[in-house]
Parts: sequence; C-alpha cells; structure tokens
Amino acid sequence: MKPDISKYKAFFFDFDGVIADTVNIKTQAFGELFREHGRDISAKVMEHHRNNGGVSRYEKFRHYYKYLLKKPINAALINKLDKGYSRLVFSQVVKAAAIKGAEKFISGLKRQGKDSFVISATPQQEIRKIVRARRLAHFFRDTVGSPRNKTENLRRLLKKYRIDPKEAVYFGDAKSDYEAAKDAGVDFVGVVNAKSRELRHRHLTCSIKNFGSFNR
Repeated sequence: MKPDISKYKAFFFDFDGVIADTVNIKTQAFGELFREHGRDISAKVMEHHRNNGGVSRYEKFRHYYKYLLKKPINAALINKLDKGYSRLVFSQVVKAAAIKGAEKFISGLKRQGKDSFVISATPQQEIRKIVRARRLAHFFRDTVGSPRNKTENLRRLLKKYRIDPKEAVYFGDAKSDYEAAKDAGVDFVGVVNAKSRELRHRHLTCSIKNFGSFNR
C-alpha cells in the first residue's frame, strides 16, 4: 500500500536499493574482494551481504574473518579491505541507474519545502562524496553514514533537527532500515522488489516497488 506522504514533514532514505540501483554492484564487489580465499568463501560472502544489506562493511569484514576465514583481523587489515572495496564500487555507484522515480520524488519534496535525509551504511565521507557526485546533495538537508549504525544516526538526526517522529517517514529496503524506524517511532515504507530480499517476508503496513507511482 502506498502511503499518504502529505502528512509528513521529514523524509529519511536509505541509499543503496532505494535511491540508486547499486545492490548487485556491491554484492559483486564483496565477492571480488574475497575471491582470493576461494570460490566457496566468495559465494558465502556474497550470500551474507545479500541478506544483510544495511550493515556497515566494517562489521561484515569482521564477520567474514571470524566466522568464514576463522582468522584474526586488525585495524590495518580492515583499512586495506575498506580501500580495496571503495576502489571496486565508487565509480560504479556514481554511475548506477536511479531507482525508478526516486530522484523526481525527492526533487518534488524539495519544492514542497519538505526536509529529506540520507541514512546509509556506507562510510559517511564516502556516501557524501557519492551524493555530491550524483548531483543530489542539494536535495538533502543532511547525509550520514557509518561508523554509527542506522538506528543511532536516525535518532541523532531527529534530535539535531528537532523532528517529531510522528511527522517523519523512512524509506528503506533492509532489515536495519526497518529496525531503525521502529526503534525511533518513525513510520516505515519498505522498498520491496526483486533485489530487496530482506523485507519480502516481513509484514509491512506500507511498501512500494519504486517511486514511479508517486510521480503520476
């Protein structure tokens, strides 16, 4: 069911899979990053990523080393993996197609004087560079990312900009998005399509495949 957006003053958006069609790009990048450890490990890494799309890459690196590779990991190795991953994805994410109707929907919110925000699991400096490179920064009042998780970032934005949770809505395609919205008392709209695996079996009050229906 499509929500009535007229009642909201603040709009929060995940980025990957909600604004830009980047889910497969990042899945393949994780697989490539761990390919040196063999096909089986690479496949397990990609499967884990598909099922945990809203978790920061740093948490995933630690998980893969502890549970898949069963090896220790330190800050220097995390930094090396981070840089390698960024090299694999940055230019592709900047060039990726937008989710249908997303940019038109967000620009419409701007014209109406609504506040929009990006909350991503991508490192904050990187997601801000991506949003600027895609020429979207002027549509958002703020863009935030890791190392804080989405629950922490949503709560901080609500407090910083004095937003009443009852007047806010969160668009996301991952379990972490849903949980952040629920924790903060913010309405949630799931972006559920062929690539958004995490929310398919969750009972959602409101869900959409893309933003096309808002722009008619």
